[in-house]
Amino acid sequence: MSRTQLLHDNQSFLCGHCGHGVSPLAYGGSQRNHCPQCLYSRHVDIRPGDRRSACKGMMKPISIWIQDNGEWSVIHRCSKCGALKTNRIAADDNELLLFSLAASFLSQLPFPGHRILGHMQNYSQHFCMDKAQDAV
Repeated sequence: MSRTQLLHDNQSFLCGHCGHGVSPLAYGGSQRNHCPQCLYSRHVDIRPGDRRSACKGMMKPISIWIQDNGEWSVIHRCSKCGALKTNRIAADDNELLLFSLAASFLSQLPFPGHRILGHMQNYSQHFCMDKAQDAV
C-alpha cells in the first residue's frame, strides 16, 4: 500500500474493550472506526483511513467535539501512547453514552458550580418577573 492510499474497510469486528460484535456501517460512512456500544476505538491510523499506526492501543472516548457545521465527533485518547484523535459519530452509536460524554464536563468544573447555579436561578427569577410585568 502506498503512503497516500487509504483503506476504506467497512468490516465487522469484535470490540477490543467490551467484546461487542460490531457490524459494518449500513449508511453514513465508508469505514467503521469505533464501537457503537462503548464508543472505544483502536489506534490504527496515523492519518484518517491509512491504518499505518504501529501503536494499536485502545482509544478511550473522553469528550465530544461539536464541529462548526454542527456535526458531533467523539474525542478519543490512546491508553498506550496518549495520542488524541476524533471520530465522527455514527447513527447507531449509544446515545446515552454520547450524552454522558457531552455533559461530563459539568461534573468537573474548575470552580464551585453551586455559585453558577445560584446566579442562574437569580437571573431566571428576575427575567421571569420582568416578563410578567411586561405582560400586565
